[in-house]
Amino acid sequence: MSPEALDITVVGHGAATYPPEQCTLSLTVRTDGRTAESASEPAQQLVRELTRLVEPLYNSDGGPIDRWSVDQVRHSRHRPFNHEGEQLPYVYQAEASVEVQFSQVDLVDAFVYAASALEGVAIDHFDWDLTESSRIAHTLAVRELAVRDAVSKAEAYASSLGRTGVQAVAVADPGLLTGVAEQGGPDSSNRMFAATSAPVGFALKPESITISASVHARFTAS
Repeated sequence: MSPEALDITVVGHGAATYPPEQCTLSLTVRTDGRTAESASEPAQQLVRELTRLVEPLYNSDGGPIDRWSVDQVRHSRHRPFNHEGEQLPYVYQAEASVEVQFSQVDLVDAFVYAASALEGVAIDHFDWDLTESSRIAHTLAVRELAVRDAVSKAEAYASSLGRTGVQAVAVADPGLLTGVAEQGGPDSSNRMFAATSAPVGFALKPESITISASVHARFTAS
């Protein structure tokens, strides 16, 4: 008599790393002064200088900068206190945010060096990523690795119990297979790091981007 079919439920994992293909650089222009005008004019000048750095590199089709934006200069003011608790005259501040996306990551460090040399410009963070088409293709490949891992686990369990003929009966994303608790993290992660400024000789060495995937699968083994 053939043994009763055995149900085997497993979680398969897949992961791979890839070098980043693009970088979005966020910068902040920030200046202050005793009057609104004395704070605003240096900020406007810094925005113009950043624009002069960006425009020769901007090309929406081929890069090396394929997207960039700058918001309007924002104004604020506050009254600080001295060490004796006395309120001092108003200090006015002007601020603008700039975002630059590079499609050629080897040119990011040269741009950062030039931008950080401008007093009043702060480098906020670098967001390294893959292009959309690459991310889709790599995600599909990693999900296939997760399925293969699930099959390998099921075959190993069946073999240890003297069973053969493993056959998949259900495959699902985490949390969608009845009776299996959701596990695993997000499908992918970007490498991001922050910096208040870029020192002289600053060299960017982004880590590879990891894409991961999990799959829940149920098999029968005869």
